[in-house]
Parts: sequence; structure tokens; C-alpha cells
Amino acid sequence: MCHKTAFYLGGYYLIKLRPMKLGGNSVFTCSTCINDGFLGFWAYSWTTGNNDSIGEIKDDFQLDDQKIQSIRQWVDHAFDDKRIGWPSVFYDLETVQEYNHAFFGHILDKQIISVHFSEQEAAALLVDLKPQPGGFDPIGLFDGLQKKVPESHSNGETFLGFDIIGIEASGDFHSFWCHDMAKDLSERFHLTLNQYGLFEDSPDWKAVTDYMNEEETGCEPVPWYVCKVKLVEQESN
Repeated sequence: MCHKTAFYLGGYYLIKLRPMKLGGNSVFTCSTCINDGFLGFWAYSWTTGNNDSIGEIKDDFQLDDQKIQSIRQWVDHAFDDKRIGWPSVFYDLETVQEYNHAFFGHILDKQIISVHFSEQEAAALLVDLKPQPGGFDPIGLFDGLQKKVPESHSNGETFLGFDIIGIEASGDFHSFWCHDMAKDLSERFHLTLNQYGLFEDSPDWKAVTDYMNEEETGCEPVPWYVCKVKLVEQESN
């Protein structure tokens, strides 16, 4: 993409990286198919089945019943105040830092990651994922991009690369890693995969997303986009 291209904030995610089965390296994607999110569906008090795997959540994140209740109260208020969206997304850095410090200061192995969309990709997403009458409420990334918050160029955020994501109507999203397409995309479009499991910039992302959106490619039948991924420098707890 041209360096002059404007990017807009989709949102922030609090993520625990999981080693990939292939090679043992981690991929800096916010897709919860690949990594664990600290603001999962279990954290919203009103979701159906939010206690189905609560024992595993408590073990993984070292939480007890009282802390789970406190998290759900915080999440309810933040959701009502439109500081977070569904699912898993924080609309500003202060809110994700507040959540992190309040409930997960005891866990060091976590990352705050921001995702940004070019003006063209943001416009496409706002059309593709516009809520339909009688359908889902707006997903978090839709609401986040509607705010048109320009990408931050703070020294506290480091550019990692570009992810290619396919977004479900429910707001969850897949990464190209879900289909193990790194080699195919690298060779087909001359993309460079970096140490973070993301791609370096390309002069023709449209060709890539067109390919991902073709039925014959065999990806999830959802709209696919490219997003810029940045890592937020965390303050010491």
C-alpha cells in the first residue's frame, strides 16, 4: 500500500499467543482460532453458554469465581458505555489497559495488539457487514471503524505486519493461517512473511483479497480483508 494511504483503527485486542503446531512459532494475529483472547464470550454476562468452559478459563487465566463475576460486571458497564464491542474488541487504548491492569496484571505472557484498515478496506467492511433488519447488532469492528479514528503514530505502537482476515457475521474472524495459506499466498503474490507470522506490505492487496474471496479458493465463505497489525508497548505492572 502507498505510504500515504490513510488507515483507521478497528480496535484493540488483549491476546495470549499460542505456539503454532507447525514449527512452534507464534503468529501475531487477533483471530481466536489461532490465539486466546482475554475478553472472550465468557466475559459477557448476557451470552448463552458463557459458563460451559468456565473451569478451563479459570485455570488458563488463574481466576476464581469472584474475579469472574467482577470481570462480567466491568464488561457489562464498558459495553453499555460503548468502550468495548462484540466480540473481544476494545475501542481505545485506555480501556484495554484498564481491563488488563484490573484483572490480568498477574499474567505476564500477553500482548495488546491493534488492528487498522485502509480507507478502502474500511469502506468495504462497512458495506459488507452493515447490520440488516432483524439480524445481528453491529459487530465491534463495524462500530470501531464507523468512528473513523485515524491510526496512531505513537512511539508506543510498533508495526508488525499485515494480516488477512475473514470476518463472520457474528464478529469473530479467521486468519489466512486458519487455512495454512502462508506458502500459497507468498508464492502466488510475491508476499514476504516475517518473523511475526504476518506479511510485509504489498503494492496490490486487492488481488490478494479478491483471491481469498473467490469460492474456488476454498476459504471460509465470509468477506476477507487485509489489516495492519501493531503491537502496543505495555507499561510495567
